Parts: sequence; structure tokens; C-alpha cells
Amino acid sequence: MTGNKVQENEADNVEIRRIQLSDHDEVLHFLRTHFYREEPLTIGSEPKEQDKEDEKFNMSQIAHGTSLMAVTESTAGGKRDRIAGVLLSGPTSSNEAEHLFEEAARLGPTKWGKALQLLACTARDSNVCGRYNVAKTLYIHILAVDAEMRGRAIAARLIEEVKKLGRQVGYPLMTVDCTSYYSARLCERLGMECINVVQYENYLDKEGKPVFSPPPPHDCLKTFAIRL
Repeated sequence: MTGNKVQENEADNVEIRRIQLSDHDEVLHFLRTHFYREEPLTIGSEPKEQDKEDEKFNMSQIAHGTSLMAVTESTAGGKRDRIAGVLLSGPTSSNEAEHLFEEAARLGPTKWGKALQLLACTARDSNVCGRYNVAKTLYIHILAVDAEMRGRAIAARLIEEVKKLGRQVGYPLMTVDCTSYYSARLCERLGMECINVVQYENYLDKEGKPVFSPPPPHDCLKTFAIRL
């Protein structure tokens, strides 16, 4: 890897770059437009909009230096590059579930607090560090592609590039919790191992009602892992 440039495909003029702190506002705008409006946990609970704490947590991953974006480079004079896809990732360790449960308790019955409670239960049950006997993992928090750019393997390219980056900086394992049917299908196609499944209809609140009820085909959260 040279500088922040990771990979370029001349055929479709899409380049994969490491996200910098200076990209914060542009990346957040992209996620508000192309991620949160479709993300199952976001649209599967009330209110339908994302929690500001959710945005703050996810955007904080940029500081770890392992987040990437796909950018279409403009060939016409005066036009700016355009973000086509974003992958946000950061470190997790064996105490991840404990940390998430603490954060969920702090936030209480807020939208993001409920999401963290689910992710905490998932981290506990998946037990990736114990299962693979590793001290840390590179965890993908967000994977999103511009709707107009889908079908060009951008998501797959982002995952493959973050795997290479993870190896370079010393991560032995990469993990992801797929809340979406489509992201889970992609991870399966890329040879990742599914180690835990939570059916949304079975994840209930104290009144026995589903906490999250996203539209079909999103019916479960799947946890995947792959050695780097």
C-alpha cells in the first residue's frame, strides 16, 4: 500500500482509499443518504431515524485507520470525486460484550441503547476471541454502497481490501454482524464462516414483542468471521 491509495480499477474508475479524519463530514453525509435509510435495525424500530449516538459511535471508528471508502474519480474538469461506498471498521477484544452491555445500560431504552443491547448479546454468544483463540479482531461496523453504484462488486472489493489492511496491521481475525439479508449473503459468498444467528422475531422485549421488526427479506442478524 502506498500512502492512502489502496486499489484502483481502471475499467470502472473506482478507487479504494483509506478514510481520513478530514473526510468525516462527507462520509457522514453519505451514510445518512445511503446507509441509515435502509439499515434493518434503524428502520425496524421507532423512530425510523438513526440515533445521534449511533452516528457518533460509528464515525469514531475512522480514528483507528482501518476504514475505507470507494471513490469514483472524475475525469471531467471541475467535477469532484464521488463516494461510491464506505466501510467502517475498528478493533474489538475479548471484553467486547462486557463493554457493550455497559454502554447499553448507560444509554437505557434509547434507540441506540437497544441496538447495543442486541449487539452485546451477539458478542457474548458469538465469543469470537475465545472461539478462534485470538486476543483481538478487526470488526466491520458499517458497509454501505451508493444505490446507483450497486452491482459493480464495490462492497466485495471493500471487504477484500480491508482484509489485506487488517493483515498488514496485525489483526488475526476479521468479524462482522450482518443485520441485513444482503450483507449476510455477500459474506457467505466471500467464504466467511457464520458462527451465530439471531432471529429478529425471537429477540423480544419484556412484553414479549420483537424489539426490531425490519421489512423482508431482513429476518435475522448473522455473525461472520474469517482468519486473516
